[in-house]
Amino acid sequence: MSATPQNSLLAANASGLTAEAALEAERMRRAAAMVTVTNRLEPSEVPRLLEAAGRVIGRLAAPETVIRVAEKNADAIWLFARRGKARPEGFMSALLLNQSGRSALFDGTLNLLDPQNEYLVSQHERPAAIYVWASFTPGVLAAGINRVMDRFDSPHYAEADVISTSFTMRGHRAMVRRGFEQGVWHEDRFLEDFYMIPRRPETLAARLPRYATHHPVQHPTGIRVVTGFDDMMRVAAVRSAVYIGEQACPYDEEFDGNDLAATHLLALIGNEPAGCMRLRFFGDFAKLERLAVRKEFRKSRTAFDLVRASVALCKEKGYRRIYGHAREDLLPFWQHFGFRLKENGAPFAFSDHVFVEMIDTIEPSPTALSLKDDPYRLIRTEGVWHVPGPLELSAARAAHLQSPQI
Repeated sequence: MSATPQNSLLAANASGLTAEAALEAERMRRAAAMVTVTNRLEPSEVPRLLEAAGRVIGRLAAPETVIRVAEKNADAIWLFARRGKARPEGFMSALLLNQSGRSALFDGTLNLLDPQNEYLVSQHERPAAIYVWASFTPGVLAAGINRVMDRFDSPHYAEADVISTSFTMRGHRAMVRRGFEQGVWHEDRFLEDFYMIPRRPETLAARLPRYATHHPVQHPTGIRVVTGFDDMMRVAAVRSAVYIGEQACPYDEEFDGNDLAATHLLALIGNEPAGCMRLRFFGDFAKLERLAVRKEFRKSRTAFDLVRASVALCKEKGYRRIYGHAREDLLPFWQHFGFRLKENGAPFAFSDHVFVEMIDTIEPSPTALSLKDDPYRLIRTEGVWHVPGPLELSAARAAHLQSPQI
């Protein structure tokens, strides 16, 4: 509703890695139970809510504009109230945009204070983008945002990109913690003021691979494959903080001699190491292990992004099965990604915890590495198979090897 909304408070997901994270998830669940959420807008409530929100956010759309947007699509405006209270005290709003509206948002022709009807979809139409227009969720009401995002995760909305903006450092940090990527490419322009969770097939197809999304300048929040000693030090620092520092795991059990025989993924938030994952590769399966996220980043989507990036890497290598060990109490976290208990696998213990074996069945990527590939692709840097490597570039030098004379 504002011309320059400051923060979209999309709810964070607990990583599920520690008992502390589980307690945080339970706290959020209880908070959500204290909030009622509805998209049934009572027009008489709109001026009061906008006046309260305007004192915090700044200039907002007029009440008649908000009512018009809600009449176009009821899912655009959500009202939050403390359970037992008759009147709503907060709201979350979104512009549900068609393809033309998505483009208009990026090129500046969408009027954010009075959005044009031709850019908005009705409830039976699938949007191309969900733009977080404005939200006002004081206190416990913020817990209701999870319920709205559940709606936007439904099949009807699942392929719409979620977009927001922020013009403050606090807002930037909130976006990053909640899984948004800073910057959007539109018609060969990089728009750094926008933040996006890409979900459209065409958007995802144009993205960097999930395991290669980090760039120190353009994408300071992302994931990359470890290819040097400096990054291995970052991985060791994360795992030492989580497993040795928090969980009192003995050094020799955490650093077990397999690190130099594995591939590692490093997640960074604002160029700061936030989490990591280790992958080892066997004959017909890959194994995920040593997932760790630093305490201060556990309200972000880092753990989820690392698992998805690891699966994507396995698919690109052509694997069809992934194996892993899950702590019994954290199995639901892994089941979220499709892992299931290994048939005939019995619980077993190490490092003072009980674990279960789990398996996931996957399909190789359409671009999976194979002997049919150009030979240059197979000598590119690990995890950077989409970018020409140094040996490939060396072929451009003037001097070339000559075929031997017979």
